Amino acid sequence: MTTARSWEQRARRVRAALAYGLLGVGLLGLITSTPFVLAALAPANTDWGKLSDISQAYGAVSVVLSAIALAGVALSLLYQVRQTRTSNEQAIRDSHLQLATLALSNPDLLQAWSPPVAPVTLKRHQQHLITSLALGELLQRFRIGHLSAEKLAVKLDGHFRGEIARDQWEREGPGWRRTMEAGDRRDRVFVRLVDERYQTAVATGPALAVVEFQDRPDRP
Repeated sequence: MTTARSWEQRARRVRAALAYGLLGVGLLGLITSTPFVLAALAPANTDWGKLSDISQAYGAVSVVLSAIALAGVALSLLYQVRQTRTSNEQAIRDSHLQLATLALSNPDLLQAWSPPVAPVTLKRHQQHLITSLALGELLQRFRIGHLSAEKLAVKLDGHFRGEIARDQWEREGPGWRRTMEAGDRRDRVFVRLVDERYQTAVATGPALAVVEFQDRPDRP
């Protein structure tokens, strides 16, 4: 369902980009054909010298309009490329989520997933996988600009309040660093910010234990 929706969104964006591109090409064609249309419609006794002076002034305007039209085409193509990249990343993310869901639903299949960097119980391994997926979601939103660095920091502060998130990053952080440092600028900014907020959380005080979330005696 999510994949179908992402492809539908991609199709709408491509159609919008093509519409802007066709509009720019049409405007450029209109500018180019105008002198020929005027020549065909002009009376036989037309003062072409006067029209030449007018056309020179018109030429300066047409250059500006042509530049605007070309800029519009370039921007529409750039927008299309960016949206295509975003759609592809979302499709890959959806595929990864489906695999993770399948692995989490069956402990035997989870053994086929990348093994933990250090021995852990099956339950904690599943929890680490969920925590890793949560970080991946934040990374995706940061990549496409839905989260600024400031908002991401707020999200990470909440993320690292829990002991499972801290334990997962302590174990798997080095792997994330190697992967993100090999990526683009936003990937490197992301992993450095995650490290920074993790260190801040640790310095602030102990993490909230799982019992504080779900097994508190004051809850019915």
